[in-house]
Amino acid sequence: MNKIKDLEFCLLGKTDDNTSSVPLNQIRKWEKEGLISYGGMVKDIRKYIENASCIVLPSYYREGVPRILLEAMAMEKPIITTNTAGCKETICNGKQCGDLIIGDNGILCEAKNTTSLKNALEYFLNLSKEQHLKMGKAGREFVKKFDVNEIIKIYKNKLDIKKPIIAFVSNTSFGMYNFRLEVLRELKKQGFIIHILSPKDEYTNYFNIEGFFHHPIKINSKGLNPIEDLKTFFQIKKILKSISPSMTFTYTIKPVIYGSLVCRILKIPHISIITGLGYAFIEGGVKKKILLFLISNMYKISLKHNSEIWFLNHDDELEFLKRKITLPSKTFLINSEGINLKHFFINQTNTKSNKITFLLAARMLWDKGVKEFIQAAKMIKQQ
Repeated sequence: MNKIKDLEFCLLGKTDDNTSSVPLNQIRKWEKEGLISYGGMVKDIRKYIENASCIVLPSYYREGVPRILLEAMAMEKPIITTNTAGCKETICNGKQCGDLIIGDNGILCEAKNTTSLKNALEYFLNLSKEQHLKMGKAGREFVKKFDVNEIIKIYKNKLDIKKPIIAFVSNTSFGMYNFRLEVLRELKKQGFIIHILSPKDEYTNYFNIEGFFHHPIKINSKGLNPIEDLKTFFQIKKILKSISPSMTFTYTIKPVIYGSLVCRILKIPHISIITGLGYAFIEGGVKKKILLFLISNMYKISLKHNSEIWFLNHDDELEFLKRKITLPSKTFLINSEGINLKHFFINQTNTKSNKITFLLAARMLWDKGVKEFIQAAKMIKQQ
């Protein structure tokens, strides 16, 4: 590979106090070393995608289907990601090439493997500008299968406008707003009354602007305190009993488990959406195995009376069936949570730069492959 002078590696995304989060001072250290630039948390990511040459997500987190990869494809950007559940669904017509899988729209590398990621980055760098553009256009075509309008149709088919009150339970307002806003808007437009149960955060106020009803709840997503979880359960129960929805949708582990149990008690029809299996399903030591055992059994108990359980990828569905958490008759596969193709599109007037920019945009978690990204960047820059 010829040395490229104008080469940049960028990180974009939120840091927090999660135990698996990359500390901000570590990111600043990488910046001082000249390895990366860091853009922090942004509300509108489109200009960052537009200015990137390739979007990279070397994740080994148990993803549903990563939104950032769909956004990248919609904006005609090639992608590099890992051959893991949720991520591999975003590569079209992949063909094995050594430790890589080369697709029409991007590249799959091995998870937790810095050398494999470096090989993927170098493969991309050795392509011509025309080949980069071709990959981007193939991505735009392929991402149409993830169009949010198709997801909206699925929701509509499960609802009856004669019973217009519906509830959504999630572990963050951020997630409801950023991943499901188009669904919520369209259902409201159809005449449904939208109630959202989620913790307060910086996105909560937007619900009032949109005309949705918000009910604050407290959820410690990572905590294992049974007293806290019991309080969450009774909060959800009190709110759902008061609004009496005709259907409830639940997302992420604790809302799915406790929301489903509440709906079972109150005899409310409910559908759970498994947005990814997350930290608990990543292979680990004894503690991780105990946690996985507990969560699997809690899922098994809580999901027994669900109307349906929706999955974003086939691997997650198979995992639930293998562990006998649910029955095949209750599972349903959807193509991600959808992407708004009118919102994410390529700006044809944008001046094309000769600079090559690799962008990793995600929550700054080690499980998202941040360490591998930094190590691969260092190896390439030292060549």
